Amino acid sequence: MTSSAALISSPLGVLTVLVVIVALSDALGRIGVFRKLGAAMIVIVLGALLANLRVIPPAASGGPVYDPIFTYVIPAAIFLVLLDVNLKALKRAGAPMIGAFLIGAVGTFLGVWIANVVTPIQGMVGASYGPLAGMFTGTYIGGGANFNAVAQAYDITRDGGLYTAATVVDNVMTDVWIIVTLALPALLLKSGWFGKPGDPAQAPVHAHTPPPPLTGTLAIAIPLALTAVAIWLSGLASTWLEARGITVPSILIVTTLALLVAQAPAVARLTQANTLGLWGIYLFLAVVGANADLAALVAAGSLTPVLFAYVGIVFAVHSVVLFGVGAVLKLEPIVLALASSANIGGSSTAFVLAESERRQDLVLPAILIGSIGNAIGTYAGFAMVALLAATG
Repeated sequence: MTSSAALISSPLGVLTVLVVIVALSDALGRIGVFRKLGAAMIVIVLGALLANLRVIPPAASGGPVYDPIFTYVIPAAIFLVLLDVNLKALKRAGAPMIGAFLIGAVGTFLGVWIANVVTPIQGMVGASYGPLAGMFTGTYIGGGANFNAVAQAYDITRDGGLYTAATVVDNVMTDVWIIVTLALPALLLKSGWFGKPGDPAQAPVHAHTPPPPLTGTLAIAIPLALTAVAIWLSGLASTWLEARGITVPSILIVTTLALLVAQAPAVARLTQANTLGLWGIYLFLAVVGANADLAALVAAGSLTPVLFAYVGIVFAVHSVVLFGVGAVLKLEPIVLALASSANIGGSSTAFVLAESERRQDLVLPAILIGSIGNAIGTYAGFAMVALLAATG
């Protein structure tokens, strides 16, 4: 079934459904049993449900609604929320977070290698098994850009069946893991094996008493204007640097600009920036859910369950390594959950988790470790391909 078979396929119609999903999820997340699930989890589930019922097209097909959300909305949401960041908190949370992230990356690398040994993937995909391993290594240390970088380098994108199946399995399993990590902090804390929660520095620190908040249209117009300028400048800067042989992800530039702007005392007046950013996050998560196109898996036949088992093994080994070492070192549960979320889902999902836990002190570290993953993920992917070629 193709995206053209969706009940609602016009750009305005799809956008309307996504906006309604966000509003409904936010409302449900505040009442009764749904409060335990939270808006973030509900919006993912609703997005996946409507896409697979073909009420709206699957997001994997892209389009005039989905593509701008991935390209512009999530960087804008990150910028807006980072305007509340407390820089002093970075000193407390940065080192443990980076350490946990690197431990999780080692677990991912080891998990991919083990998955290649214990599953019949090599016999099913032939010479593509090495690049496929590199794709999963890259995406579960960095993100989708790393997945596609390895895929393009080895022409896996030309193998429509394998590439589509791998992409959909990645999307489905990543969605599942996002939901898992949203529940992990409370579960890990109950076990008693990990460190105690830190002091969540929820409010930004300013040198002086902050001025009164802006009201009226200015409360929305100014943060949106700042965001638009930041996104535009980050794109120009990234292109300029790339032309000179320096590759810097634009999200790092957006993060830097937000961090610089956030230190101005007057920014404390922008009290609606965080609310706008959270709305953008939920819209992005609705699209993340719509990425889980189950119909594409049916066409892959017997390869589908093998790929699910493959990724399941990667996640299991990643978890054993990260949470095992985390328990020994008595790391805080939310730090471990954020590190795992950044590994598997990238900086955007780690950022969402930090926000859902109301840990403003961990928002910036979550973004930064995700950016580190984006920077090293492709290298790790190529290293896995080389390792399997040397040992295979």
